[in-house]
Amino acid sequence: MCACAAPSSTWSSNMAADHFVLEREQVRKAVLALQAFWKSNSSPDALFPSASEHVSLLFTLWKIPKKQQNIRIPLPHNQRTETDEVCLFTRDEPNMTPEQSQRFYKRILQEKGVHSVTEVIPYKLLKTEYKSYESKRRLLGNFDLFLSDDR
Repeated sequence: MCACAAPSSTWSSNMAADHFVLEREQVRKAVLALQAFWKSNSSPDALFPSASEHVSLLFTLWKIPKKQQNIRIPLPHNQRTETDEVCLFTRDEPNMTPEQSQRFYKRILQEKGVHSVTEVIPYKLLKTEYKSYESKRRLLGNFDLFLSDDR
């Protein structure tokens, strides 16, 4: 199902502006159409009607932004639980041992209020400690989610 609209009714009429604003009424109509679709396709005897449903959100840009923009969209329900084990792979900081790099990134995460990462593993430590197949499998089994620094 697609709840789409023409650009003129979805976006603000000032196309030369630096940012675009979705019309609240159009978004409300799209959400109501999606809810009606879910209700019509859900099974009445399902224990959790939306447990197997996945929602994808796709943004199509009419103009490519001049600079990269990161926009956070807060979601009311998280995809993972608070008990999930999360591992972060980071780069090796210059002039630091792997243990110092690990402490450095843990401190940054605490300062930024990120408490969901349970382990930080610098690249050098990853290459030395997890060489064998068994240790890689053990690492895979210890964590539910792996994140990586993109540098």
